[in-house]
Amino acid sequence: MHLNLKIGKLVGMFQETRSRSTKKTITWRLIAFSNSWMVLALGITEIPFWNAVIMNILGMIFFYFHERVWNKVKGGRNVQENS
Repeated sequence: MHLNLKIGKLVGMFQETRSRSTKKTITWRLIAFSNSWMVLALGITEIPFWNAVIMNILGMIFFYFHERVWNKVKGGRNVQENS
């Protein structure tokens, strides 16, 4: 996967290593599982539809911050300078 790398300015492109992708996948699944468990365990609502809506909204918010955190992690990137 090639992604634009921005840290104040456009530096170049980078390709994620398999190790980085695996770590991101595992951390995201732990967050997603915890999100689902939390919504269902707290019993915020008795209506399954609203539980699904709440889980999805929270999931989008958690995913946004998960990606922002991983953008700050430098390990597992093969940087390719712009030509």
